[in-house]
Amino acid sequence: MKIKPSPDQAGHDILGQTGRIPADMMWLFTFSRLCRRAMLHAVEAAKLLDAVVGAVESHTPYYTVCFKSVFFPESGLDCDDMSPAHTDLNELALFPGTSVNPKNKPFNTITDTDLPKPVAERLGLKPGTPATAFYFSINDPYEKADKCQVFYAPSGYVPDALEIDVLEALSIDLGKTLHRLHKAKEGEGRILELTRQKEMYHSVFENTGTGTIIIDPDMLILYVNAKFMDLVGLERNEIENRMRWSQFVVPGDNEMMQNYHYGRRKGVAGIPTEYECRIFAKSGDIRYIDMKVGMIPGTGKSIASFMDITKRKLAENRLRQSEAQLSDVIRTFEGLIYTTSEDYRLEFMNDALQEKAGQSGVGEKCYQVVHGLDSPCPGCRLGLVLSGETRRWELKSPRDGRWYWSIQSPVYDNRGRIVKAQTIHMDITDRKRREEKISEDADLLRNENIVLRSAMKERYRFENIVGKSQSMQKVYELVVRAAASNAHVIIYGESGTGKELVARAIHNLSNRCKKRFVPVNCGAISENIIESEFFGYRKGAFTGAEKDKEGFLGTADGGTLFLDEIGDIGPNLQVKLLRAIEGGGYTPVGGTQVIKPDLRIVAATNKDLKRLVEKGLMREDFFYRVHIIPIQLPSLRDRKEDIPLLVDYFLSAFGDEGNILPVGGKIMEDFFRHDWPGNVRELQNVLHRYVTLGKIDFTGNSPEHRADSTEQVPFIQDTPDPRGSLSEIVEAFEKGIILKALEENRWQKARTAVSLGIHRKTLFTKMKKFGIE
Repeated sequence: MKIKPSPDQAGHDILGQTGRIPADMMWLFTFSRLCRRAMLHAVEAAKLLDAVVGAVESHTPYYTVCFKSVFFPESGLDCDDMSPAHTDLNELALFPGTSVNPKNKPFNTITDTDLPKPVAERLGLKPGTPATAFYFSINDPYEKADKCQVFYAPSGYVPDALEIDVLEALSIDLGKTLHRLHKAKEGEGRILELTRQKEMYHSVFENTGTGTIIIDPDMLILYVNAKFMDLVGLERNEIENRMRWSQFVVPGDNEMMQNYHYGRRKGVAGIPTEYECRIFAKSGDIRYIDMKVGMIPGTGKSIASFMDITKRKLAENRLRQSEAQLSDVIRTFEGLIYTTSEDYRLEFMNDALQEKAGQSGVGEKCYQVVHGLDSPCPGCRLGLVLSGETRRWELKSPRDGRWYWSIQSPVYDNRGRIVKAQTIHMDITDRKRREEKISEDADLLRNENIVLRSAMKERYRFENIVGKSQSMQKVYELVVRAAASNAHVIIYGESGTGKELVARAIHNLSNRCKKRFVPVNCGAISENIIESEFFGYRKGAFTGAEKDKEGFLGTADGGTLFLDEIGDIGPNLQVKLLRAIEGGGYTPVGGTQVIKPDLRIVAATNKDLKRLVEKGLMREDFFYRVHIIPIQLPSLRDRKEDIPLLVDYFLSAFGDEGNILPVGGKIMEDFFRHDWPGNVRELQNVLHRYVTLGKIDFTGNSPEHRADSTEQVPFIQDTPDPRGSLSEIVEAFEKGIILKALEENRWQKARTAVSLGIHRKTLFTKMKKFGIE
């Protein structure tokens, strides 16, 4: 084993190679030993160089030594600092100001030169003192440039060969020592840097805003930071070197994580460095994390950081659920939903709209696809919506004729900018129809009210129709409703019940009252001329047609055509009438021009039209065309309570108001007992004969009563109390007669007036006078 020589031994070895040392050269031995000892124990380059300089100045004949860089020659700058400037390994030019330029001189060459000013000043010598300079290379491979060691001796000094060898050997060993120190310092610097980096990484590891762990190849968790401990709810001593990363991962994500973990170590391509997974916390709660993983170079370990995204994921899940629910609502919503860009182009259509349009019109103009229009819909204000306004309006689509309630609102992006408009159409056709029906009904009721007020001239009189019975009140109501509408009417009733009166009342109370009321007795027209009578004819159409004649339909244009006994119209004419009243018009006999009249049919019959339809005598379509508002008139025998009113009405019409023939109680009783097969017309004729001939004649069905025949009044009592004045006795007697008459006639004032032979107004005046209520 080779033992490293001591500094003294090394000096002897060097000097021994040169032979015996003269006594005057012993300083060289001492100097060499000091330098080598300094190099052996050196830990800092600066102190080593200071020791070399000290040894030169204290044990050699040289003034001093300095260290120069070949690539950094003397600059000639002055230096006021008298202390050595060799505190840095990179600064070997210790004494600026020397004139030595090693680039121009070969090594070991002795040169006469001026002593560098800083050296002269430090040594207390006169500036510009001449000196001999000789220098030796310092080979330090860590230095980028060559260095040299320059010795300054008194002017004219000539070094011995042994001296040169020793100095050269010392320069070589100095280079090696500087190399060792440089390397040692570099190691220390590296250790310091690693320590600094370790501290920095540890600080980052601990203080990062995310949970972080270091995992070994077997998934054992080696290190954790405080954020990760907070995330899982465990302490450091419970996790580090005790738990594996797989213990935290939810089973549903564990297989994926392990594939990534081992695949990353095998160098499998495509392994993501960032992904999402779920982990367990100590509480059992599941945390959603965004995970970033990276391998630590040169090891099988990996470092993973986690961002808790539980709130975001839960919010995203709720958002997805809401979007799914909204999508389901939109998909199943019966209304029409679509979104449009600022140029009206469709970007979305729900299923209902696509089904209605028969196609997906995305990219096309919304008004063309949805409503079949050539320009934007009335009510649409897309510009206002795109400026932030929400619009609501109703529209009727020309495509299907249905009504829609429309809501148009802006759609925002995630930056709060309006990017498009959303429109919802909800079908409100049924509601609009109900509103229109309500409006029509309101108009109808309003018209009925007007008609009723104008028609009810007296309490029990409607137009020229008289009666207070319940059945007649129903007739009045139907007449009012029929007058307020424009529908066709059919009036049923026996002969003499007043069907034409009802028809005229409907016409007079309707908005057609200013036009003509044309009555036609269908049963009285010959079959041969019925068509020409209804439709008219043109001159020369047949023999005797000397000029144009307008038929019933033309005469009733704009007014009312009353078809009495409509059941007598033949089927051929029914077809032509049906065509005319349905809007197809008619052609006069002998004419070519089609005339389309505006007329309303009010028909009357005493027959059962349904039986005629069953027998084929009336067309079913014709029947339903005229059978829209049916009115059934009661016979007089079914409303005998109206007889006193009718008697009073006809007597007032036939006679003078001041000379009305009385109808006694016996006559009225016969009226009530009579069956009245001719109905009101028969009563009218009986009363007409009574006024004209002075007698009641039921055409042999009941006894005759003369107008001047006397009947005992059963309610006249004995002579009243004779006390008092004559006027008082007469008034008391008259009051008693009126009271008895009212009781006898069940307080029916019209009948009482008739039985007393006075006018109703006279009866009302006397009742008021006597305080009878």
